[in-house]
Amino acid sequence: MPSAALAESYSIESSSNVSVEANDNISLLPRSPGIVKTLALSTTVGASRRAENSATLLNASVTALQQWGRRGNDRLDGSVGLTQSFNDDLNTLTASVRYAQDFNNTVQNADVTVNPGLRRTTSVSASWARALTERLSANTQVNTSQTSYGQQSSAAVASSNSFRNTSVSAGLSYAVTEVDTVSVQTSHSDYRRAAADTTSSTNEVSVSASRVLGERSSASLQLGVYQTDSSSPRIRFACPTDLVLCQLGLVPLIQIRDQAKTSGTGLSYGASYRYQLGESSSFSFSSSSQQSPSGADGVVKSKTFNLGLSHSFSETLNGAMSFGLSRSTGQTSVANQGAQRRTLGMSLSRQLSRDFSLQSNYQWTQADNVGGGGKARSNSISVALSYAWPTFQASR
Repeated sequence: MPSAALAESYSIESSSNVSVEANDNISLLPRSPGIVKTLALSTTVGASRRAENSATLLNASVTALQQWGRRGNDRLDGSVGLTQSFNDDLNTLTASVRYAQDFNNTVQNADVTVNPGLRRTTSVSASWARALTERLSANTQVNTSQTSYGQQSSAAVASSNSFRNTSVSAGLSYAVTEVDTVSVQTSHSDYRRAAADTTSSTNEVSVSASRVLGERSSASLQLGVYQTDSSSPRIRFACPTDLVLCQLGLVPLIQIRDQAKTSGTGLSYGASYRYQLGESSSFSFSSSSQQSPSGADGVVKSKTFNLGLSHSFSETLNGAMSFGLSRSTGQTSVANQGAQRRTLGMSLSRQLSRDFSLQSNYQWTQADNVGGGGKARSNSISVALSYAWPTFQASR
């Protein structure tokens, strides 16, 4: 008998985007240096090969930016990633590698103490999921990434902010009913600066539950406990002889360099809710508290709160509004204590044709305790025009 035929499909998708932006405090400084105008040209390409039990995805993007104004930086950002997956009736195995180069002046959370500079990140990840029964499944995941900074105020600052992350996690998920799911997850993560002066490790166990409340709403809740052990350099002064002699000034103090070790536990949580308001509107809410490594500090504990609202005015016109609040607390330095960030964003997108779309955005940002003190605000307005190139498809 002849062997069974194997079907394969290939596709290439690409798009181009041109945007113009004006930002009155692009680096989010307590004293704004002025308005910076940005012209950005970007192209994204995705190529895929799919078979019955495997898939290969290659994604690449490149963005050229030209800026006018103080603290403006003409640059070239981009990323490239490769993902390979295999699956059968019970198992799903996925591995990916990604490299990205960007300029970190886009603040994504309350950690605003890293000076803007060129950032390069290389990450490798692998995951495996297996269905044990019809209701019970297991999963495990390994991630490692290395981030380095350049073009900062000094090479020492760039080296001190560069770091490496490694994490391993495993968990079980059980479908109680068709709409209820509970999960248990355990993880271990390590953080190390490139200068090898600050290290941290975290062990965490969490329990989560999700439920489909109806055709229009869903909710999830996660609770966990973690323990973090950190080590960072410190300088102490000591008297080599009798303390009285040092107090009288007869014997000088000496410096002692060693590692300060700390250990602590805490609680993490996460909650989300989504509701569909009719056929054209939706509302979403999320809140979380977690620990994560940072280039500005060994370990940063962050709390976030986000609201989102979207509405379709017509088949071609869509609008969205979002509000975010985040607060971060550094664990190994005082400079980042109590940093806060608030954002308000609004956007409108219009599908001009099957290939062309136009989008306008406005974002207001306010950060408190930037770099240990002071407040900073920024307003950003941008307009972008996107074009989706024809998709290439082939199969055999």
